[in-house]
Amino acid sequence: MSVNESLAQNCYHPDETSHITLHESLSAEQCALLEKICPAGLFQRDASLKEMLHFEGCLECGCCRLIAGDGAIDKWRYPASGKGISLRFS
Repeated sequence: MSVNESLAQNCYHPDETSHITLHESLSAEQCALLEKICPAGLFQRDASLKEMLHFEGCLECGCCRLIAGDGAIDKWRYPASGKGISLRFS
């Protein structure tokens, strides 16, 4: 089973607001690192090269927090109870 097939089995219940907050001013290096390390590919830059976060598909793995650190991530917490990802294994 491919990674995408495995991820497609999961069930997502996104919260109203993001559980991850990025710092206002990220360097190009920090943006590139976030884009590279997120296994779900949630970090992308828009047309004006501003970093965007699509938190709705977050795997809650913490890679962004651990690898990019406090220099890029302002706040990281788990989603509220009943929200976020429900992992499904086959």
